[in-house]
Formats: sequence, structure tokens, C-alpha cells
Amino acid sequence: MRFLTVVFTVSLLLSGCAGPCPQVKRLDTSSAEPAMVQVLFSVQCAGEPVTDLTASDLTLFEGGEEVSRAEADWQLDRVDAVLETYALLLIDVSDSIIADGTIENAREVAKTFARDVVDQGQSVSVAIFDGAEEIRTIIDFTTDQAALVDAIEGIDAADQIDGSTNLNGAIVQGLEVLDAAVSVDVEAELESVASLVVFTDGVDLAGRTTDSRARSRINASDHHVFVVGLVDDEEVDELQALAKSGFFQASDPDMLTDTFGDLVDDLVAEVGKFYRLSYCSPLRSPRTTLKIEVQWDGSTDSVSWTYPTRDFGPGCELPGS
Repeated sequence: MRFLTVVFTVSLLLSGCAGPCPQVKRLDTSSAEPAMVQVLFSVQCAGEPVTDLTASDLTLFEGGEEVSRAEADWQLDRVDAVLETYALLLIDVSDSIIADGTIENAREVAKTFARDVVDQGQSVSVAIFDGAEEIRTIIDFTTDQAALVDAIEGIDAADQIDGSTNLNGAIVQGLEVLDAAVSVDVEAELESVASLVVFTDGVDLAGRTTDSRARSRINASDHHVFVVGLVDDEEVDELQALAKSGFFQASDPDMLTDTFGDLVDDLVAEVGKFYRLSYCSPLRSPRTTLKIEVQWDGSTDSVSWTYPTRDFGPGCELPGS
């Protein structure tokens, strides 16, 4: 696994449609001696993240038989508590941002965003883009709030290379950065969760990367993609098409603080829908299938995974034991 809408003065437009409840999606898996089986999965209800799932909401079946807690050990953990999570903030520094003085507002909301996301346990990186071919990293992924604030404070007009807006290219490159950032957790052997947050005041003007290529790359990625647009209604549809995880529209720079605050809430909730099941299998057969059944809101959904158990044996311990 690789990996914002209310209407007040700021209009927030949700992307996507409501889905089933629950909707369980398997994202990553691992099995290792002596007998550890782990599954990374997400849970949503009618398109909204489920963030308070507990072990009592799950039933496990291995080899077609229900797993008895008296005969096998397993635990359920929220991913944000056991795996690293990442957020990359991409800030537009094109001509309109600089000339209108919006960069000052952008710096302030970026600092608050960085502090708030770090407070939620995520590592944050900040990069800028304009019309140039490449994005420029201001600070790499870190949980050091002081370092993030200092780096963001330094963003100004001198950082601009090309006054145009290479929005599509910046998003594609941002996803590549996240691909490189997520890493296999040594203990869990599962990969991390990452989010791309883009702030811009307009659509792509540079034409270096086509709209279709950008959308294709976004849809193929497991990373979240959020977009904050300081734009009028004419550009909403085009930006919303790039924001598969959520789009926020602000009509005035002074509204960015509230907009980014709502974004943080949604970003944290999206990461909170991921869970890791760790299970010590008692089976010693050549191969078997684990089924995870989730009961939520009066309904059930499940995911399954088949894995070898021939070399399983004693000595399995759950993470943190």
C-alpha cells in the first residue's frame, strides 16, 4: 500500500459519492515466521471514514472456521498509532499569489497547518511550485514544529522562478515524493499512509502536464489528495476534479485560516480510517485464508487474504507484547 463542506463564507465541496456502510478495503498484508499475520485495511460508512472501530466490531475466520480468542491471539490498532503517517504541503508561489500579497496569508495558514498536523502525529514536508518544471522542497519530512515554522517563514517572492502555474506537474511530482517517503515498517512489514495537500489560487496555466495525465496519476495513487483553492466559482470544477479526497474553496485570503482548519480535521479523519490487524495464527497447514468481517451500523462487510502457514510455529508475539 503506498500510499475538505459546509457553506459559510467559505464554501467546501466534497468529492466523491456516498458508498455502502460499512465498506472495508484491504490495502496491505504480510505474513512471517513464527506465525504473524498482519492486514492493513480501511473502513468507511456511506463515504465517511470510520475512526472508532474496536476489536469487538470484528470477527475473524481462518480456513473457514471462526477464530476463537481463547485459542489465538490478535489485536486491532489504529494505523496512526502504530505506523508513520506523512503530509506534504504544496504551496503555489505564482505571480498572482506574490503580486496580491496572498503569500503572507499563505505563510500564516501553512504554519498553523504544519503545527496542527504534527500535533496529530504526522510528519510534514513543505514544497513550493510556480510555472517551473520542478517543485522545490522547502523542508523535508519532519515532526520538528520550530523547524517547519522557520522554513515556512522564509518563503517569499525571491523563491519564484517562473510566474506561471504548473499545477498539474506539481501534483504529479508531489505524489512521487510521497511514493518515496512511505516506507516499510520493520516490525509490521506494512507501508505508511500519506496525504498531499495543495494550496493554489488558480488552475494550471503552464501546460507542462495535461489535465488527463494529472487526473490519471491521482486516481491511480493510494495517497490522499486534498486541494485548497482561493478561486472563484468558474474554476471550482477543474480544481475539484484534482481533489479526490476533498476540495475546499475560499473566496478571500482572510478565510484561509478557517478553511485550513477544516482541512486538518478531514485529513486526520481520513488517516483515522486505517487499521492494522495483527494475528498469531495457530495453523500449521500448507496454506489458508483469513477473513476479517466488520460489523458496523447493523451491517457487515469483509476482506480476505490467502497466505502460507507451512512454516508457522510457536513463539509468535503481538506487537507491543
